[in-house]
Amino acid sequence: MPRKHHDALPGEKLLALYQRLTLDGKKHFQSDLARDLSCSAQTVVRLIAIIEGSLGRDAYVENGLENRRRYYRLRSKKEERSLGFSFEELHCLAACRDIASQFLPESVVDRISKTVTAVAVHLAEGIPPAAGQPIGFRSKGFIDYTPHFPVITALRQAIERKEVCRIVYRARGRQTVSVYRYAPGRLVAMSGTLYVQGYRMPDGSVLRDRPTTFSIHRIAEMSPTGEYFNFNAADREARAFGLGWHEPRRARIHVNAEAADYVRDRVWSDDQSIEDQEDGSIILSLTTTSEKELNAWTSSFGGMAKIIDCDENKNNAAAHS
Repeated sequence: MPRKHHDALPGEKLLALYQRLTLDGKKHFQSDLARDLSCSAQTVVRLIAIIEGSLGRDAYVENGLENRRRYYRLRSKKEERSLGFSFEELHCLAACRDIASQFLPESVVDRISKTVTAVAVHLAEGIPPAAGQPIGFRSKGFIDYTPHFPVITALRQAIERKEVCRIVYRARGRQTVSVYRYAPGRLVAMSGTLYVQGYRMPDGSVLRDRPTTFSIHRIAEMSPTGEYFNFNAADREARAFGLGWHEPRRARIHVNAEAADYVRDRVWSDDQSIEDQEDGSIILSLTTTSEKELNAWTSSFGGMAKIIDCDENKNNAAAHS
């Protein structure tokens, strides 16, 4: 009958600890190791020191704190020099792939998955991040961005270069198109839809005019002009409620007690504040750049939320949806 850990000899505990460190390249917390090996934290420290003394010049045991908890992780200097990131970060990249997959053509997702697997093999990862999608989304309707991927690619390049673009755009509910000079600032995903935020520009000028948000699937044509701008087209650092359809406005929303916890547990804008009321309800104050979205959001509560004040004194620079 095999020994339990609390009956194990010191050499067996040392071997078990070494196997744990070399298995996956993850952080192993001292308290967890002491529990699993049925020993004290001081014993874990001594065993780690023995392992460190036996490692080659390329490997070392990383020793750090996370949320006030001591952890150990086996690292490779060669790995860090060649790739600059760890197994744990590779898993984060795989998660980002899964989240973004709903917006990408299947062929692109396959290419990303093959790249992640290849990097995992290069890192000598025992089990590479799964090529499947453990993070999934269910939607009653979705936009197929496959035919729009060339526009997305061109926008990303224009954002990196700060290049002025010519946008041919068909707004919602309109049969005709409009043409704009545009400085793209960033791509934004919201509610299953991709948008580009930036600034319209006057004809013949490289100065910003008004903040404008375009739905990417409504862009009929996009082409770089060969001109460049030198301002930050993604200068809205503070997160506000909704996309940037107009200049920021301050709003106050009364939320009934039944929905108060749901609203209180989330961040709706960076500068939000919450006032508790005697009846258990709350008043949420926030900044919005889309009053239309704010109205739709409050309506979704079925009468349990109501806008009681919205500052409309600021300039409204509405964009086309």
